[in-house]
Amino acid sequence: MVQDINLTGSPSKVNWPSIIRNFRMSKRLKQAALAADLGVTQAMISRWENGESDPPDRVKRRMAELVQDAFVVAPAPTWIDLVTLNPGIEFVTDSMGVLKAVSAGALELFGVSREAVEGRPADRFLGGDFAQTLETLRSKGMFRSDLVFAQSLGRVELTNGAAPRTVLCDFIHWPRISEVRAVFCVHSGAVLDEDKYQRRLDQRGQKIVTRQTF
Repeated sequence: MVQDINLTGSPSKVNWPSIIRNFRMSKRLKQAALAADLGVTQAMISRWENGESDPPDRVKRRMAELVQDAFVVAPAPTWIDLVTLNPGIEFVTDSMGVLKAVSAGALELFGVSREAVEGRPADRFLGGDFAQTLETLRSKGMFRSDLVFAQSLGRVELTNGAAPRTVLCDFIHWPRISEVRAVFCVHSGAVLDEDKYQRRLDQRGQKIVTRQTF
C-alpha cells in the first residue's frame, strides 16, 4: 500500500530524521551548513536527525522548499559522476529500469564490477521488494516529474553477486532531469538490521510513501 504525504503534516506521518538526513547527504552538506540555512545550531540538526526532537513548523516549511528546489535541471555528467564516487549505497535508474550509474558503496553491496552492472536492467541485480518499489515509482509519476521524492522500506534480494543474499534496506528516491530533459531516479539508501527496520516500518506505517510535486 502506498501513502502520499505532506511535508508539513503531522510528525506521525513524516519521518523527519530520514527527510533531513537524506536531503543533507544528497546535497553533500555538513550539518553546520544546513543549520546556517535553517537559522539553527548544528546541535539542533543533530538532534532532529537522531530523532531526539521534532523540528518546528518554520523548519518543516523551509525543508519543503529545499526539497522542492532540489528538483532542478543539472548537467547529467556532473551529478552522475558524483553518484559513482559515493561511498554509500546510491544508484540511478531511467524510466525503463536500467542502471545508469552505481556508487562505489552499491558495487560493494552488489558484489559486482561497474562494467558488469551499469547499462543493465536493475531487476537483474535487485529483486524482492525493490522490484515492486520501482513499479510503484513509475505508476506514481516519478518519470513524469509528478513526485518530489519517495521513501521505501523493504527486503532487497541481491541476485547477481558472488553470494546472492537478501538485505533489509531503507531508501529515499528522487528525480533528476538531464540536460536533454530525460528524467532519471536517484535511489539512496542504507542497509538495516531487523530491529531498525521494524522500528522504521512501525513509525511510517507503510513500506512506501510518496510526496507529490507542489
